[in-house]
Amino acid sequence: MLRESLKNITIERLLATNQISVRTANCCHNAEFDSLYDIISYYEQGNSFSTIRNAGKLTCEELKSLYYIYLSNLSDIDLQIVENKDLKIERKPEGELLYESLSTNQCLLIEQKYSELISHYSVRTRNGLRKITANEFIESYLFCDSRELIKLKNIGKKSISEIIEFRLELKSFIEKIKYIDNSPLACIKLKTVNKYGDCCDNDFIINFYEEHSHLPMFWILEQLLIKSNNRSIEILIDSFPIFKNYQVQTLDEIAAKKNLTRERIRQIRNDIFYYTFEITNEVIEHKQDSDLLKYIKLLANRADWKYLLDFLQETEVINQESFEIRELLKIEHCNLSALFVLQIIANIFRDKYSLLGGLCLSNHSRNSTFIISKEFTEIFDFEKFIQEFTNHITENETEYDLNVEDFLSNSGCWTSVIDLDKYNDVVSIVKDILLYEFHLYSNLDGLITIPATKGRRPLDIVYEILKKNENPMHLGDIFVEFKKILPEHKYTEAAQLRPWLQRHEAISYINRKSVYTLKEWDHIKSGTIRDAIIEFLMKKDSPQTTDDITEYVLQYFPKTNIASVRTTMFNDTQKRFLYFNDGLFGLVSKTYPDNYEEIKQQEGQRKAFEQRLYDLEKFLSENDHFPFATSDNEEESSLYRWWKIQNRDAKSSERQKAEIDRIKSQYADFDTEKTIYEWFFHFNDFKLFVLENRRLPSSSGSEKFLYGWFRRTKDDFLNERLNEKQRTKYAELFKEIKYVER
Repeated sequence: MLRESLKNITIERLLATNQISVRTANCCHNAEFDSLYDIISYYEQGNSFSTIRNAGKLTCEELKSLYYIYLSNLSDIDLQIVENKDLKIERKPEGELLYESLSTNQCLLIEQKYSELISHYSVRTRNGLRKITANEFIESYLFCDSRELIKLKNIGKKSISEIIEFRLELKSFIEKIKYIDNSPLACIKLKTVNKYGDCCDNDFIINFYEEHSHLPMFWILEQLLIKSNNRSIEILIDSFPIFKNYQVQTLDEIAAKKNLTRERIRQIRNDIFYYTFEITNEVIEHKQDSDLLKYIKLLANRADWKYLLDFLQETEVINQESFEIRELLKIEHCNLSALFVLQIIANIFRDKYSLLGGLCLSNHSRNSTFIISKEFTEIFDFEKFIQEFTNHITENETEYDLNVEDFLSNSGCWTSVIDLDKYNDVVSIVKDILLYEFHLYSNLDGLITIPATKGRRPLDIVYEILKKNENPMHLGDIFVEFKKILPEHKYTEAAQLRPWLQRHEAISYINRKSVYTLKEWDHIKSGTIRDAIIEFLMKKDSPQTTDDITEYVLQYFPKTNIASVRTTMFNDTQKRFLYFNDGLFGLVSKTYPDNYEEIKQQEGQRKAFEQRLYDLEKFLSENDHFPFATSDNEEESSLYRWWKIQNRDAKSSERQKAEIDRIKSQYADFDTEKTIYEWFFHFNDFKLFVLENRRLPSSSGSEKFLYGWFRRTKDDFLNERLNEKQRTKYAELFKEIKYVER
């Protein structure tokens, strides 16, 4: 086959013979390709198919495969003609001249980039490129004709497309550094950007390095976390106290935000926890999300973190309250939590330090976290000491002074014979643990006062727990901490603490949902939603709209909504609230101008209507569909009957009709038929399965139901038994699965 003959193979012919897909044909038309000759010529000129409008990954692979299939069929004569023509361009000297024009620093940066880019490709491509240096590749292959790349040792046709992509990325990088400031600091900045991403393209990096002679690694880590769009990193931030004063979220809360199952969130969280805190020496070879790859490499690049060893100066023990940690975060202008920083240090320098406490995947946590020099953890078991001492003070009935030196001399926590040379250091570390973990201080005589624990009032202990936490706590969480302090106490469930919480004059509740706070915390709103409404209306001289009232309430109760606020006021129009024309509300205890006309509750139906409306909106928000006629839930069936009546009741007041119309408009996309709702439920399960497994479900085992559902849906689609919304969803799904359907 001669090259000129490729002009006779049109795009339409390729499509008709199933050599390309419809999507690829459309992309060829976008690029104004008329024939196969145009496709091959475009690629040989060093262009990337990914730059063509609407060309995705599969389209690019399809065009590349087409290129190599026809390239192998060209005759030797035609290839010789092309090669002789290309030889006149004399590309090789251009590569030599380029390399000679580069400075030593630029060459080092290129070599580093060369190695980094290689790691992004397949094993075959990596092995082939590692046989030659960056210098050799630039001189011989950076500007050569694409067909000459086949001459690379151990490179086959399957790797050529990756080599071409690799070459384009390397060219782009070289162009970027050719004209940069060649000073050492500028090169350090570029090197850092190259390693950790564009977040390091900041003058702070240079200024910091110039002053301290090392990179601000925690600052860089913080920037990667903040600016990353990687789902795993986002879940890590939501799951653990990575930043100062950040309230972590539960698996259920994260699952709702990410629209994933709780189990899937747990799997992702565990994986990213491993990457962050179980650092190994394994080389990361496989292709990953660029943000995640930079993040993992940053944590694994121990050389850039070595300055910490000098900064800590072989300190024996450090916790999150230590001056060294606070100073480190201050110097690096960093907002990471001290707990997270300690855990990072302990894992990067795991041969130097041991971690005591810290972040974990279970709910168990300590009052404080420590990193302790390994020379001491190898001779004394501090973990065992904390457990033993906890049991010791729990059983203590009378207050007494403890001599720590004497206590440790008889301790069973020594892993071998007591090391007298390090004995005083161990005592000092233990005293730090007693201070920050147990809040026990040395007195003027150097003794530790151990308070009487047995018989302490639950009331005082609960107050201390809230005071220490510095934030409101759920009753269940309070009980967990209570049992840590008094594990043998007779109380066996959280509800037994409730009377003590209600009795304490310094403790209040938040919205009656078993969340308790201290009254001394002025910045935290206690009481109920009704209390907040009354507080707002007391400040106003005229009745207020529901929107304005809700806006105020949401400041303190962000999980409520306008329907809940409106129902709260309607249900209390006799005792506390007044209802006026134009949907305004006021207080019974206040006097308003005469131009506001109060609407009396006259028919006894308003309260029932508002309550049912609230129940309906609550049902819609929790279930994402209207009540179904056939349901095992009596409450759902009752709501269905009520809603059906409202839609045909001509006696409804104007206000009630307005509310009904609002519900119809606001929830117009919600399903009203059970069969339709279940169809979309199974549709989401099927789509999630395909996206995660890149294949269709099998006809046996746990996948059997999804297999059958898809076959039935496909038949319904072909026979026009689906509604318009279902047909649209199926068409979108078909685009995703046509490449994996067996």
